[in-house]
Amino acid sequence: MSEIRGGEEEAENEACLFAMSIATWAVPFHVVKAIIDLNVFEIIRRSGGAAQLSAAEIAAQLDTANPDAATVLDRMLRLLAAFSVVTSSLRSLPDGGSERVYGLAPVCKYLTKNEDGVSFAPTSFISHDRVLTQVWCGAYWRGHVCKCSSG
Repeated sequence: MSEIRGGEEEAENEACLFAMSIATWAVPFHVVKAIIDLNVFEIIRRSGGAAQLSAAEIAAQLDTANPDAATVLDRMLRLLAAFSVVTSSLRSLPDGGSERVYGLAPVCKYLTKNEDGVSFAPTSFISHDRVLTQVWCGAYWRGHVCKCSSG
C-alpha cells in the first residue's frame, strides 16, 4: 500500500514541479496565461473530473462575439497539448467525422483554483510581469550603465 501511495506522491510532486517550470517558458507561458484569463481550465474542470470538451464547446461558454473563437482556442489548446498541459484526443461524431477534445492534465490541478479558491497560477505570472521583464532587459541595463558612467 505504501508503494502505491509513494507512486501517487511522486506523480503529485512531478505535476507540481511541472507547474513551476511553466513560469520559465516564453510563448507557451503566454498561451497558458490567456487560457487561464479566459477561464478555460475552470470551464473544463466544472464539466467534471475527466471531462473532454471541444474548442467549440468551450468557446460557447465564453463571452465573445468572435466567430473564430473556437478556431483560435483550438490552436491554443493544441499548443498546450504538445507541452502536456492539457490532454487531447479525437472524439467520433455521428456523421462519421471526428473532433479534437481537450481535458485537464495533472499539472492543471495547480493552475486551477482549489477548494479554498487558491491557485499556483498568479505566482507563476510574477516572473513574466512587464515591469520585471523590462528591468532585466539588456537595453535597460546598458542604458543604466552608460548613464551612470558618463558623470
